[in-house]
Amino acid sequence: MTSLDAIRHSPSFSEAPAKPQGGRFSAAKAVEDDDGPLRLLTGGPVSDIVRAACSADEGTAAGAQFGVRSSLRRREGQSVDDSYAYLLDEDAPQKIRAILATTWVSPEALTRLLYDAFADISDRWLALQVLVTERDTLDAHRQAALDTVLAQAQDVPADAVRERKAGIHCAIKARLTSVEMRLEYTPAMLRATYRSFLSSDAPDIEVYQSWIAGFGYERRALVLQFVEGALVDDMQSADPSCTPTGFLTPLARLGILRRLRSCERTFVAQVSQSPHAAPFNSREEDWLHFVLAVLTDPATLDESMREVTGSAALLHDNGAHGRLIGLLHRACSALPGEPLQTPQAREALLDGLRLLAGSAYRGERSDGALDPVSRHRRSV
Repeated sequence: MTSLDAIRHSPSFSEAPAKPQGGRFSAAKAVEDDDGPLRLLTGGPVSDIVRAACSADEGTAAGAQFGVRSSLRRREGQSVDDSYAYLLDEDAPQKIRAILATTWVSPEALTRLLYDAFADISDRWLALQVLVTERDTLDAHRQAALDTVLAQAQDVPADAVRERKAGIHCAIKARLTSVEMRLEYTPAMLRATYRSFLSSDAPDIEVYQSWIAGFGYERRALVLQFVEGALVDDMQSADPSCTPTGFLTPLARLGILRRLRSCERTFVAQVSQSPHAAPFNSREEDWLHFVLAVLTDPATLDESMREVTGSAALLHDNGAHGRLIGLLHRACSALPGEPLQTPQAREALLDGLRLLAGSAYRGERSDGALDPVSRHRRSV
């Protein structure tokens, strides 16, 4: 099994620019996810799902505070104000002014300037929209170059268009959510998370683990809330990143991840707060990694037990081990099964815990047989 440390929070996840102390766009706190009723996840055909999305206002509660709901429905780059609102590069105004002040007479030169200034495809597209609004101020050569670059940007593969639109539609939600996080967790990181959520073929639990590794286990609910809100905003937009059919897979995944969040939270609270776990490990983070590991592959149970109990396993008798294993068996029995676990995987996990419990019981009896005090008590 991959070491539990491999999916713990890793600072190297942050490849985006550091979050500035201030910015062009300040935001209030986003509401905390309460794992409430599923939104947009049940119903009939795609049209019903989309209508449900349009009527769901929980996912856009934070956005409504800033009066951005109407702008979220506009097409990408429709106006200069819109373009700047969705640009996550804090230095975008200065960079665009610098491009306008530069002499570029060929499409290649302008493209190079845009790529040098804006590494992200969404920021680059929005910057191009701002340049288009300044077209009348340019000479004929620069106008021709700008027109060519715009045509090239419009004629890109569908995957690139989806990435570009997804980045635009989640931008404001990313700003709102990042206010809840430490400075190193930038809106650009959240934007990348939403794009990955739309396109990733990774297993659902692996996606959840990547959020924990990237943002820390304390913020997993906040990231899930962000992704849900971004998906709502994307679906509500006038020019969404996916077709209605294309949203079905992300919607299904969102439902599974919400269910995972609910059941792992129950498991972690039940185990980490139990007196039977306290002698070995009461850290919520470690029990979170444990349950995700055994949900992913029940064959890793033994290794996961060694990881989570560590050296404390050597300090306690078989009776303490048996009580811990009994606790884990009860907690794992309460896990929901499909779609997080196949029936075979679920039974394999419970069988593994029963084997460990049997081993602990035999060890406890052996300990008692060797203890003269225990023998005396049984004979009285």
